[in-house]
Amino acid sequence: MGEVTARQAIRERVAATAERHAVVAVVAVWAAWLAAVLGVVIGGVEAGAISDPHHIWPHFGGPLWPLFTWDFGWYHGVAVDGYPHGQGGPLYAFFPLWPLILRASGSIPDWAAAFAVVVAASGLAFLGIAASSPSGQGRRAALALACWPGSFMLLLAYPDVLALAAAAWAAALVLRGRPFSAGALGAVAALARPTGFLIAIPLFFVARGRRARAVAAGAPLAASAAVHIYFWRRSGDPRAFIHAQELPIWDRNGPSRVSKWPGHVAHAFSIHAALLIAGALVATVLIVLIERRLGRWYAAAFGYAVVAGALLFGAQTTQTRIESAVLAVAVPVVGLLWRFGPRYRPWALFATAVIAVSFLSGTVTSFARQALFAFPLYWAVADGPRPLRHPLVAAIAVAANVAFALTLAKYAP
Repeated sequence: MGEVTARQAIRERVAATAERHAVVAVVAVWAAWLAAVLGVVIGGVEAGAISDPHHIWPHFGGPLWPLFTWDFGWYHGVAVDGYPHGQGGPLYAFFPLWPLILRASGSIPDWAAAFAVVVAASGLAFLGIAASSPSGQGRRAALALACWPGSFMLLLAYPDVLALAAAAWAAALVLRGRPFSAGALGAVAALARPTGFLIAIPLFFVARGRRARAVAAGAPLAASAAVHIYFWRRSGDPRAFIHAQELPIWDRNGPSRVSKWPGHVAHAFSIHAALLIAGALVATVLIVLIERRLGRWYAAAFGYAVVAGALLFGAQTTQTRIESAVLAVAVPVVGLLWRFGPRYRPWALFATAVIAVSFLSGTVTSFARQALFAFPLYWAVADGPRPLRHPLVAAIAVAANVAFALTLAKYAP
């Protein structure tokens, strides 16, 4: 009996040591990512690559001012003045958790409090995504998040990183048999972002027992419903949030984007017909050669890349082209999740729902930022085929992230 106890104690010590090492590795990845993002933003401002020639943004935070642009002003407006009583308007497009945090900053400037919160929440997000990884490849998942196109937007003074951190830790806790704590964190995600309630999908399927499922999945749904009821009572409009989203400022009026794309593609073909036809012929030959040399999956991946690139010709603006490129990356990664088997299915459904809601909102603007919430995507990269983690792929992803970050003051993130 003593021998068995001793061996068990040794195994527990080894497991604890391995877990500590894993946490240290994830923290190191997060610290490197944090330093890189801050370096790109500060360096871009100092070099003039990120500029505000018309002085339209309040420059909070010195050289970090790009992190406090765009929607931060709307959240600040809600924090100061609240939601308008007895009428709708654009402020109802923003959920209340972030304004409450800004208001609670007290004597600390709200921009400074916001920056401290997003830095801390980003670290929790990296740790949560690693801790909840079904395969245990937490360090790989953290690296995938760091390299993911648009990951720098987790440092924007927005509630997105709070929603991501809360949802990732809800996943980690429900997988460890703690559905009540998972439900509470799911409610935090739902109070932070409109799509936060979608975390109820995997919590429902993963939690064990009727009561556990009801609490884990019901808490985020109840929190989201509470926000919409409050908006209704405050504005007098039961669809205050939807009507706010439909305003011309954001123009999120349903899946109209799908009906627009054929026209955009036809327009691109009318301008670049010769180039597209020649490219299609060359691509067909290359697909056949790749299929013979490397196999059908490599051929399919190359064919998808060619089709996605051709469709990008249909984008009408540079911003749309960037956001559509991120969408083109996200779709096959979601497909990988579905191929991983039953253990990944609840998470694949969640990621699919997040991507679909953003895609069908009526505009591709801000897709890259909203897709960050679909955290199982990073598991797919970590657990998927080895070519996804090739150093060249990582280098291209980092370069794309840097170029994307330099557009902070030019295109709405």
